[in-house]
Amino acid sequence: MVYFWNMDFKKFHDPLEMAFADYLSGDESATITVNSNKTSPEEVAVGYFFRSFDEMPELEKKALSLCSGRVLDVGAGAGSHALYLQENGLEVVALEIKQGLVEVMEERGVKSVAHSDIYKFEDETFDTLLLMMNGIGFTADFKGLKEFLQHAHKLLNRGGKIILDSSDILYLYEEEDGSYLIDLNEEYYGQLEYFFEYKGRKGEKFKWLFIDFHQLATFAEEAGFDCGFILEDEHYNYLASLRKR
Repeated sequence: MVYFWNMDFKKFHDPLEMAFADYLSGDESATITVNSNKTSPEEVAVGYFFRSFDEMPELEKKALSLCSGRVLDVGAGAGSHALYLQENGLEVVALEIKQGLVEVMEERGVKSVAHSDIYKFEDETFDTLLLMMNGIGFTADFKGLKEFLQHAHKLLNRGGKIILDSSDILYLYEEEDGSYLIDLNEEYYGQLEYFFEYKGRKGEKFKWLFIDFHQLATFAEEAGFDCGFILEDEHYNYLASLRKR
C-alpha cells in the first residue's frame, strides 16, 4: 500500500530518509543503491521496506511469532514489523535514530515511536527486543556487540529475550576449490562498510557487522544470555533467540 504524504519531505537530506519519503508520497518506483566495500552495488526497491506480513520471508514471520509481552523494535525503519505486532495486540515501541524515519512511521500509524540512540534509551524495560534485517549489524564490531548486549541486558525484564537475525558471510571468501581465503591479519571477516545512494546523493559511510552464530553465542553467554539457534534460510541468514538469565 502506498500512502500519499502531504508533509514537506524536501527537508530531508539523508538518502534513506529521502527514499522513504518519496515512496510514502506515491513514488512506487523509488529505488535506493546499497554500496559496500566487499560486495557489488545493489539496487533495492524501497517498497521492500514497506512490505506487509504476507510479503515477508518465513524467517521474519517466525521472528514476529516469537515476540511476546512488551516489545522494543530496535532500528524499526519504516515500521513494518512494529505495525504487524501492534495490529496483533502487542505493546510495541518502535525505536529509530533517523528523524525522517520516525515521521514515516508516525504517518503509517505506528502508535509509539521513540526517536533516540539505543544507548540513550534506558528508562523503560521490555520483554522482547526485536532486531530484524540484521539489525544487530549497527554494533559494527565485537567491541560494539559486547557493549550492546550489556545494555540490552538492562533493558530486558526478567526472562526477557532478544530476537535477531544475521548472516554468516563466510561464503563471500570461498574459492573455486571449496576452500576459504581469509587474511587472518585483518579484522573479522563479517565487518563491512556501507553507504546508501539515492538520486545522486551519497550518504555517510557506516560500519556494519554480520556475525556468525558461533561468535554470537560466545558473546551472548558472556553477557548473561542463553543463546538459541532457531532456523536458517537458503541465503545463509539465520534467526536466533537470546534469553536473559
